[in-house]
Amino acid sequence: MSEMIQPTAPLQIQWPQSPPVAAPQPMGPSSTQTVCTACGNYIYTSTSKKAKSSAWWSCIQICLSGCFCGCCLIPCCMDSCNVVNHKCPKCDTFLGQYRP
Repeated sequence: MSEMIQPTAPLQIQWPQSPPVAAPQPMGPSSTQTVCTACGNYIYTSTSKKAKSSAWWSCIQICLSGCFCGCCLIPCCMDSCNVVNHKCPKCDTFLGQYRP
């Protein structure tokens, strides 16, 4: 006696789905509430300011024009000459940058 092999349903493989990626939010000059793209936590970003290269070139030009007594550092203190970097305070991932 021969046994009959009955066809089985096709094998279905389900791949794990990745979590939805949050759309990048515009970053402002101050801390912003957002979702970290790396750890997925709802956070307020930690910010740090860094002088743009235009600020340093302005310092050099002011210095060359004869202002040596600290006036050359004024561009480094101006908001329009700085960029603000936003990072996650929990995992320290870079999230964005604000350029005025």
